[in-house]
Amino acid sequence: MSAMPCAREHDVMTLVLSGRWPESADASLVTHAETCATCAEVVAIASMLRVEKDQLNQLSIPAAGQVWWRSALRARADAARAAERPMIWLQAVTGAGAVGAVLAGLTMLWPRLAGTVHLVLTSNGASMQEVLPLLLIAGIGIVAAPIAFYLAVPKD
Repeated sequence: MSAMPCAREHDVMTLVLSGRWPESADASLVTHAETCATCAEVVAIASMLRVEKDQLNQLSIPAAGQVWWRSALRARADAARAAERPMIWLQAVTGAGAVGAVLAGLTMLWPRLAGTVHLVLTSNGASMQEVLPLLLIAGIGIVAAPIAFYLAVPKD
């Protein structure tokens, strides 16, 4: 800052900050601002402040209610994701357990299934009464497995 105040400094600053410098200024005031160190400094600094003010006026700052609403939505979504994590793990473990149980059941029933299939292919129709419940259970399993898989796998 200059040590010597100028009597016309206030007039120069008012015109610059209002955006009317140098168009609406007197020619004598413009000449004075070019020769006076204090007024030249005021023109330089006030011009920068005017540009900053114009840029700030162009910003669109959201209302406080809108900021609060967005933060509430974000907090709710974060809480929902945090609550879903254990359920997703539970579904994955349940699905893996179901697959393991089906494979274990097939492993235990395989000797009987192989014998039954061989029996059906080589024998007469009277033994179908033995094979029918086993085939019915296998058919239900074949239909139910994709449905159980669809219900167990998360949608997202």
